[in-house]
Amino acid sequence: MHSQDSVSEYFVRSDSVTLLQGKDSTNVIDRVVSTKIHDNPNSDSIEVLFCDYNGRVTDLGSIYMIQGKLLLLSSKEMGENTRKTLVDGKSWDEDCEVIIADEAIVRVSLISIDTHLVLSKIGLDEKDVETSRIIEIDDKIVVKSSYPRGSVLDILLPRDQIDSLTSILDQLSYVEMNEDRWEYLRMGLCVPSLTDIAGRLPSECGMDTQISSDKGCYPGQEVHARLESRGRTVKRMCLISGESPITVGKHRSSNGSAVLVSSSISSPSESLAVAILRLDDIESGIVNIEGSDYTVDIVTYL
Repeated sequence: MHSQDSVSEYFVRSDSVTLLQGKDSTNVIDRVVSTKIHDNPNSDSIEVLFCDYNGRVTDLGSIYMIQGKLLLLSSKEMGENTRKTLVDGKSWDEDCEVIIADEAIVRVSLISIDTHLVLSKIGLDEKDVETSRIIEIDDKIVVKSSYPRGSVLDILLPRDQIDSLTSILDQLSYVEMNEDRWEYLRMGLCVPSLTDIAGRLPSECGMDTQISSDKGCYPGQEVHARLESRGRTVKRMCLISGESPITVGKHRSSNGSAVLVSSSISSPSESLAVAILRLDDIESGIVNIEGSDYTVDIVTYL
């Protein structure tokens, strides 16, 4: 894969971290996300979307069920709004405490073709690591997350222990990524970012699996149900790659259709961008934007 070469790298993420504790925590968060939280195995992480009443994405998150508590990692930029949504959605008599844990817990994302040495150093065997399965060891949580074009190994740990982890990574010749390098690999692997999906319908973003049509009401549920009954969407989020850099913003394809680029970055070998394109314009797998050709991959999350 062009975006995941032989170099082993890690990135210290900037997340909004929220802890929910109390017997009603699952009910509280289940009411405000589009994804069903009930009936999920406690040993699995859950990818969720927060939407407004027009069905459009306001935030995305990962939920980890740990020892009767819920740990929510969501976007840094919408952290306060998302926590307010949780607090406002809680009834006065429900047992659910919403705790800010931004300074207590940190996520380190590893990208490597071989992670067995890191896992061994922290006391795990690679065969124990399955996609989305939560593994707790000492004070750490380890989860392998799969995306349309590759996987990432996430290690969550107390922030005051990060130096011990990065010391292990340094010993194993892992290289710490800067923001630009992470953005390049994130886009290449199709790790979702709020930058690309905020204000979009989940169906446009290839996130139909994060819409649970059989759960109760949640913000945006009626809109999502209507869209599901209509079937095929006309626009989709895509990863485009080519030799020519392309800027974030509005562009036109060679046939005059609008192209909205939400993320863009270039390396010496190629340029990557995330864009919303009309499906009718990309049937060939190639799109010409303002005189330059780009390969198109429609992004679909399983």
